[in-house]
Amino acid sequence: MSETDIAETDTAETDTAEQQNGTAQTITAPANTAPADPAPDGNTLADSESSDGATESDEKVTEADQPRSRRALLTARLRSRPLVAAMIVAVILVLAVMTGVFGWQVHQRGDELGALRAQSADEAHARQLASDYAVAAARIDYRNFDPWFAALRSHVNQPLAQQFQTSEPALRDLLGQLQWVSTGTLVGSDIATHNDGTYHVQVFLDVTTSNVQSPDGVKTTALYPITVDGKNWQIIDISGGISPLPGK
Repeated sequence: MSETDIAETDTAETDTAEQQNGTAQTITAPANTAPADPAPDGNTLADSESSDGATESDEKVTEADQPRSRRALLTARLRSRPLVAAMIVAVILVLAVMTGVFGWQVHQRGDELGALRAQSADEAHARQLASDYAVAAARIDYRNFDPWFAALRSHVNQPLAQQFQTSEPALRDLLGQLQWVSTGTLVGSDIATHNDGTYHVQVFLDVTTSNVQSPDGVKTTALYPITVDGKNWQIIDISGGISPLPGK
């Protein structure tokens, strides 16, 4: 083969190779020029970019508004604190007043209850003092008057004791002649009146008496009106002495 033939052959091969390359580029071109896929929601890429831009803008506006909202909330809270504090103070004052009133009522009721208990104790003491005196005064034995006169002068004030001392000789003589013997049993007692610490007590006794006129004995119910001074707990009067009542 001549050199001219060889050169023509190489030129033909080169042209053939260039044609194949151009064909390959032509075949692959559609793959590079394919249209863009639509956005998932059916919008185009431009629409998606526009939407993203709007979202970013809204977020910026929201972020800008957040400090203002927080400031407004804090301002509202600060403004409401004085009102809340005033309400709390008002509630505390109401509770304090109610507690004070309740405490005062309890204290007052306690004082009243204490006064009633003291009065009841004083009345009981006056009744006991008068009852014991009446029982002792009803116990008489002409064979020995000393215990009786001692009982009559016991727990009485000085004027009453002086009266018994003055009348003692006459009583000894009269009761001795009658051969008087008597005993008393307590039936009951009550406070007739109570005024400024003075108690007028009525004491009831069953008294059994024997003497020369009634040797077999007579049983009667006797009333002893006795006045007790609650200031020094002394008997200051025996009104009329023994008041006989109808016998049983």
